[in-house]
This record gives sequence, structure tokens and C-alpha cells, in this order.
Amino acid sequence: MITDDRNYEKSIICAASVYKQKYYFNPEYESLPTEIKKEIRVKVITLAEKLHCIFMMGFYDDGYVYFETRAEDNDFFFDEVGATLEVSRLEREERELTERLGVWYRVFKMGASL
Repeated sequence: MITDDRNYEKSIICAASVYKQKYYFNPEYESLPTEIKKEIRVKVITLAEKLHCIFMMGFYDDGYVYFETRAEDNDFFFDEVGATLEVSRLEREERELTERLGVWYRVFKMGASL
């Protein structure tokens, strides 16, 4: 896990890199339902290609989902403003998915009850 500027621990669910043409899925989350894993994979790979970056999706330690973009130094194809807008759009449009993931995390990883 890594810590962000809000002092939340973060763990990556999955990530895709346009630079290395690779996809990573964290085995810690292998128990996610298959359909959700497929949906996440498509979104992460598509956005890494569209935004020309490394695109990550993960959990904060409180169960909320985050999206993150990173670009290599001197990558003039990466549009930071466009990426920020795309992540904001994704957060709005995928609210149902992120809420389902948050419930899954709180129940199966944190042991919370419904």
C-alpha cells in the first residue's frame, strides 16, 4: 500500500500502462465477481490508451474507490487537464460501479456488516 496526500492508505486494484502495453490486476482482489473484474479491465485499459498514460484504479483504506493517472516525464502526448476532466467524468458516470466496489471492500476486506 501507498499513502496519498490525505494520509489515506491506498491499494491498487488494477492498472494499465500505455508505455509498456501491460495490464496488472492485484491478486489480493481476485475474489471480486468476474463480471466486475471484466468491466474494470476494459475501463482501465481503454482509459490508459485514450489518455496516453498509466491509469490506475484502487481502494482507499476506508473502502472508497479512486482513479489515478500518471505520465512519464517529457510525455508531450499526455494532457493533464484532459485527464483530470476524464477522471471527473468517470467518477460521475461510474458511481454505481464504485459504490458496489466500496460495499464489497467494506464487507469482504474490512469485515463490516451490511
